[in-house]
Amino acid sequence: MSGHRPRKTPAAVRKQRAASELTSGSTAIPAAILAGTFAALASVFAKLTLDVRTVDFLQRACNTLIAPTTPYCTSLFVAEEGETSPIVVAVRATCFGLIFICNAAMWTLFTKALNRSKSSATVTVINSASNFCLTAVLGYALFSEPLALQWWFGASLIVIGSVLVSSNETGDAKHEKKE
Repeated sequence: MSGHRPRKTPAAVRKQRAASELTSGSTAIPAAILAGTFAALASVFAKLTLDVRTVDFLQRACNTLIAPTTPYCTSLFVAEEGETSPIVVAVRATCFGLIFICNAAMWTLFTKALNRSKSSATVTVINSASNFCLTAVLGYALFSEPLALQWWFGASLIVIGSVLVSSNETGDAKHEKKE
């Protein structure tokens, strides 16, 4: 009998499902971390679009990367009194567009992570934690924002609460499977 395939036993089917669930769950975590990263980047681009310190940030970046010893960067971003430099307008417009691109990437990755994971709470916890932490680090590094102990305490409480909800949800799911 050519072309005849033996039928899989229920144990083999369960083993194959468990292996596919294990690999799909492990790919959910990197997708959730990337989703949180893109959410943090969207907030950075929103700040660059609207913040009055954007010109200072651009001058610092230009002085650091392009022309550290020349006044070229100062004249590049400063226009006449009461006017905005065309370069600053272009940078702000680009950042405005990047807000939408980062949000689209974040939602795409978050949805993929949800589809690959057994627990939506786990994906949400990982996404939120990576977003909180990266937002704090980027705010400190790019905008010299202070990171008070109170902020870290509040973010930790949010993450701990989310982990507790997640562990309760996964525990309920395991309990339902046993029944």
